[in-house]
Amino acid sequence: MSTSSFKPGDMVTLSAEGWEGMSGIISRPMVEGGIGHVLVHKDGHVLGVDVSIDKVSLAGEHSKGFVQLAYNLIKLGSHVIEKTII
Repeated sequence: MSTSSFKPGDMVTLSAEGWEGMSGIISRPMVEGGIGHVLVHKDGHVLGVDVSIDKVSLAGEHSKGFVQLAYNLIKLGSHVIEKTII
């Protein structure tokens, strides 16, 4: 199934070279013709990967653990930034 866009918080599986099969979470909106950003967990670190929409697909149920963690980290980061600005 092809998707024409993804929004922050969407769970995805990568097919980009070097990241095949890894699950992550969209952290920057992704649309056709553009580059999006996905957070993945690799070797004990959370890394950001810039990928095009044709290199991701919606993730299955097995990916929910890490994705929920990443989503909560994004929300926490937004809250910390908001508190710092206020």
